[in-house]
Amino acid sequence: MPREFSGIERRLDELSERLARLEPLRAKERAEFDQDPYLRDIVERNLEVAAQCCLDISHRIISLTQAPKPTDYYEALLKMGELGVIPSQFARKLAPLAGFRNILIHEYIRLDWDEVYNNLQQIDDLARFADFVREWLRKPRNT
Repeated sequence: MPREFSGIERRLDELSERLARLEPLRAKERAEFDQDPYLRDIVERNLEVAAQCCLDISHRIISLTQAPKPTDYYEALLKMGELGVIPSQFARKLAPLAGFRNILIHEYIRLDWDEVYNNLQQIDDLARFADFVREWLRKPRNT
C-alpha cells in the first residue's frame, strides 16, 4: 500500500471499528433507544466518528487526485462520485451525511433522535462507502 494511503487506511480501520460497535445497537427497539440515554450517547458518538471518517477519507482522496477542493463536506461526498471512487447515485444518497455530522457536532443540545435512530438503521451505507474506497485503493495508479 503506498504511503500516501496510510491515513485513509487508518480512517477505514476506525470506521470499521465504529460500525462494529453500532451493528448490535441497531437491533434495539425504538422504545429502548428512547428510554436509555446511555444507549443514545453511544450511538450518537459512534455515528459522529463514523461520519467524520467518511468525510476525512473523501478529502484525502480529493487531495491525492488533485481534484478541485470542495467548498463543504456535502460537496466532498458528491466529488467522490465524480471521481469514480463511489457510484454517483450512491454519492448523492450519502451526501446528506455531511449535514447529519454537522448536526451531531454543532446542534447537540437539541438533537432530533428520530434522525439519529434512522441513521443508525442505515449504517450499511457507511460500510458500503468503505468497501468502495478499499476497492479504489487496490486499483493500480499511474506514478
